[in-house]
Amino acid sequence: MPRIIYTALFIALIPAYFIRLTWRGIGNKKYLQRWGERLGIANVRPTKDKSIIWVHAVSVGEVNASIPLLRTLMEEYPGAEFLVTTSTPTGSDILLSKLGNKVKHQYVPIDIPICINLFINTWKPKALILLETEIWPNIINCCKKKGIVTALVNARLSEKSKSKYLRFNSLIQPAINSIDLILAQYKSDADRFKEIAADKKIKLCGNLKFDQEMPEELESISQSIRDSWSIEGKRRPTLIAASTHEGEEVIVLEAFKAILETINDALLIVVPRHLERFNRVKSLIEEQGFNFSSRSKKEDVTNDVQILLGDTMGELNFLYSVSDVAFVGGSLIDHGGQNLLEPAAQGLPLCSGPSLRNFVEISEQLKKSSGLKIINNKQELADYFIGLVNDENNLKETGQASKAIFMKNRGAIEIIKGTLKNSFKGLL
Repeated sequence: MPRIIYTALFIALIPAYFIRLTWRGIGNKKYLQRWGERLGIANVRPTKDKSIIWVHAVSVGEVNASIPLLRTLMEEYPGAEFLVTTSTPTGSDILLSKLGNKVKHQYVPIDIPICINLFINTWKPKALILLETEIWPNIINCCKKKGIVTALVNARLSEKSKSKYLRFNSLIQPAINSIDLILAQYKSDADRFKEIAADKKIKLCGNLKFDQEMPEELESISQSIRDSWSIEGKRRPTLIAASTHEGEEVIVLEAFKAILETINDALLIVVPRHLERFNRVKSLIEEQGFNFSSRSKKEDVTNDVQILLGDTMGELNFLYSVSDVAFVGGSLIDHGGQNLLEPAAQGLPLCSGPSLRNFVEISEQLKKSSGLKIINNKQELADYFIGLVNDENNLKETGQASKAIFMKNRGAIEIIKGTLKNSFKGLL
């Protein structure tokens, strides 16, 4: 009964869903395309006589985490075809930029049985791998009915999400119990899952995001770029504000004004989390009177440029590589934080706001190592950056501390591969 009510509500909200896609399409026209896929209608077809492994990664963060896993699984199962679904065009863009025609991409069908069954009947997957928190009751139920093995990998469950799920336990518990395998990031995540579905076989795998790949040429490219930005042979102290949300850019820009009073050659890189907000942030920078260049327009970072707007997709790792200190957004507002691992992987000192419920385990490790500083306002952000760049040894040691935590936690990919191999035995 709960799933029937859930489905009825989902059907009733279909018009609102497509209105939302249209609204998001104002900022990103790709939201206006390929709507048939969201109803389960395939835009491409599976390759004949190939076993299909379906991987669902909702958006950019999950897609980035899935890339090394996908490469590993493609080596493990060379005869299989990998179908990757996302919910967002940005996730699709990242996937295809890194893997191209090695995988097939579709938007995930909305969680209504008729759409899901249409999708499944076209692709006939042998297995479904869901990343992190993608628990969709009808998708999981339809897979169970058709004998499709399901696994939730790199699974995480915050205290807030657990509380939400418990309010709808009669809907969520059967879905979780229907998943064949759950591989949780940390013991705290596993324990929360067990509160919802205690009888479920839940194992630990670590955090897949620690196994992300860095392009071999990144270091040499970044050094060359930073040299070209130098003023009279001196590299510019550079702060990156990454994955920022509404309300955070104002704080960052005010902090940067304070920084410029002390370090007049400082450079700020601002990278909004969502593509559709690029123009809004550009207008905000203009209103504040800063000289800036736009990455999307490939404008030079000349001596008089104070801010570089990172209004492109897929370049965040590169922009981290040309920075000295990273502020990671989604944390000065009540969002729960964004990925701390990408800048940690590059040995950057980190700071963020206090809202880190989505990254509790890793943020605690980084704080204990002094690789992460919690800031609460513009002045604390300014003071942290100024203090670090004025003390080269402290800057280096803090960056090394963050990278050490990153390196210490690698290895999830091998655990996931080995566990999935047992689950997939006889299927592929």
